[in-house]
Amino acid sequence: MTIRRANTVNMTDVALRAGVSQSTVSRVINNHPGISRRTRQSVLEALRILGYKSEILNLIHPQDEENELVITLLMCPLPEQRDPFALEYFSLLADGVRDGIAGENVRLQLRTLRTGTEEPPDLNPEHDSVILVGYPSEGLRRNLRNNGIDYVITSGDIYSDSEDMVTVNNFESGMLCCRWLLNHGFRRIGFLLNPHNRSRYAGFQAELLWRGLQVRPSDFRMRPDTNLSSYIEAIHHWIAEKDLPEALVVSFAEAAQPVLTILKLHHIRVPEDLCLVTFDHHPGMKSEIVSIHCDPYQLGFRSAKWLLEKMRRNETTPVQIIVPMTLTAPDILLERTENKEK
Repeated sequence: MTIRRANTVNMTDVALRAGVSQSTVSRVINNHPGISRRTRQSVLEALRILGYKSEILNLIHPQDEENELVITLLMCPLPEQRDPFALEYFSLLADGVRDGIAGENVRLQLRTLRTGTEEPPDLNPEHDSVILVGYPSEGLRRNLRNNGIDYVITSGDIYSDSEDMVTVNNFESGMLCCRWLLNHGFRRIGFLLNPHNRSRYAGFQAELLWRGLQVRPSDFRMRPDTNLSSYIEAIHHWIAEKDLPEALVVSFAEAAQPVLTILKLHHIRVPEDLCLVTFDHHPGMKSEIVSIHCDPYQLGFRSAKWLLEKMRRNETTPVQIIVPMTLTAPDILLERTENKEK
């Protein structure tokens, strides 16, 4: 058996001893925040047993383990969202959280609850805090408060003025988008929305009423959930009725894309014949669709920053942080406006 000298031990040796990959060893050595406590301890133990350079071990700060803060990114999905962290929106949000805690003595863990769950996972108020993502129930939030757990709600679809939130102003974005459509000559606006879009729709309604306009009852079609099949069925029925509006607002980009495809298959030009509008998280993308963009990365980043600040200051006054949204329009609509102004 060959025994290596301490200064010749490499990451391969440590990885084999700890039963992890070389990249995991590297992440532990570099204090990466996304490592579980068990994995971290296994790697540290392997480093010590193999006699890895002591100056490297000192840089890892194992003495800070007991004082390490833990932030749990707690996903509260809709029933139809089987694997929410696989969705790009939530993946980008999680990236923002990771960058928000970079360089801090904080460990991040990701957990997903069943829809409507009221009982929080086992947490320690002295070390643990939570970023609630998606659609957390009132009961879950109440139990977190009762257990003394700091939390921030990060969502574009719910709002509370009595809890810490990082969100977007859906009502205002609805108003701004409606104003943009009206200024570009679209008077009859239709909606394919789900129940979580009510604040956006309220913004459209407010702007229309201020202009002396209103939505026709037949132009408002509520979808029961976020399943794409529901939107596809609705647009097929609407086309068959031969009474499409001038502009159509669809809940989110993944639903707007099949709607766009179906319209094209029926030789309905977008945006020339019908202006399609949606809400998404891809700022700057060129498309035939008018898009109001939110930035999930910023939602996650600012949630992490505020939660750390809240814990350090022992802040109890709720804060609402609004991340701005932006509007992107197809070039052909912008050109049409320029021609009108000339």
